[in-house]
Amino acid sequence: MLAIVLSGGGAKGAYEVGVWKALRKLHIKYDIVTGTSIGAINGMMMTQKEFYKCLRIWKNINYDILYDNFKQINNSKEMYLEYLNKIVDGGIDTKKIEQLINDNYKPDKLYNSRIAFGVVSFNLSTRKVTVSTKKNTRPDKLKKYILASATCFPFFKPTKIGNDILVDGGYYDNLPINLAIELGATEIIAVDLGSIGFKKRIKNKDIKITYIEPNNKLDSFLMFDSNVTKRMIKLGYNDTLKKFKKLDGKLYTFKKGTLTNLYYSYHNQIDDICSKLSYIGNFKNYDQKKFNKIIEDTLEIFKVKVDKIYNSYDLNKILLDKLEETKDINFDKFDLDEIKKILDKSIITKYIYLKLQNCDKINAVFNFFPKEFAAAIYLLAVRR
Repeated sequence: MLAIVLSGGGAKGAYEVGVWKALRKLHIKYDIVTGTSIGAINGMMMTQKEFYKCLRIWKNINYDILYDNFKQINNSKEMYLEYLNKIVDGGIDTKKIEQLINDNYKPDKLYNSRIAFGVVSFNLSTRKVTVSTKKNTRPDKLKKYILASATCFPFFKPTKIGNDILVDGGYYDNLPINLAIELGATEIIAVDLGSIGFKKRIKNKDIKITYIEPNNKLDSFLMFDSNVTKRMIKLGYNDTLKKFKKLDGKLYTFKKGTLTNLYYSYHNQIDDICSKLSYIGNFKNYDQKKFNKIIEDTLEIFKVKVDKIYNSYDLNKILLDKLEETKDINFDKFDLDEIKKILDKSIITKYIYLKLQNCDKINAVFNFFPKEFAAAIYLLAVRR
């Protein structure tokens, strides 16, 4: 039985929807879902099989949907200050989040689903974990435990259920793999957002676990902005398809076979360029793996978006356009320290590229910029 385990992570939960989108594309069927915090809410939607509704919520998320009287946020500093003010005031009221859960919690769908479901919260009153599943929890109570699991204390006020005070399940287990095993999982896909929280040691080491984790740094777990969440959805989708070998790349994402095609298309030109240089840096004895790293470094140098899927033509066109847009600076007379202070990597790369193109002698200090040197050689090969 295959289980999907969803970690907590606040706004980073958008990434989990991207994972879900990829699992649908891969036609992967699951039998169990467990979640903590935002993973509990996403897990509820996965159990109810309401992908498009969940996707729509995340694509349109904003602070007004989740909070009352929350200051308009223009940057990260303002965001953290506003949250700090809310903590000082005793935490954010969870009424709107509760309403969001109530609007989307469909007990008939959830309890009639063949998919087992469980969430983790932490009981501050007893200092013990609370595990809530379809099997051991009444429908009217389960939605309250989903809210409790998603109550990220101290940013939010705790959830009161009867005489108990409950908070985010991340205070006990932010990635409830053991719960999935207890529910009968024989294989697990665990989505770990890498957020703050405790993780329990896995009890059964014989279970096959496939971890899906962000290859790129995600935005703050407190940043509920639709533009940010749309990007994280794409990253979750891309990383999952890369994990299952349907796409290539690590930080960046490429259609299957793109990197191999680029390697065989340009390695002769690169070898020819390097044979004429006294300095070849990263291209010394390079293979497919090293070549892939050079391509990703080049994309990073020119600040190309990480959430898109690239093919050979688009990739080279974007890089050449970026190269053209980068300003030229002649700094043959600058020393290394000055160069590091005033220049970004794209300008250094263009300087080396132009020197190589014109067969000019390159200032020796640029031997200290191996990534930029390799990027320039690759771009020169593409231009030939």
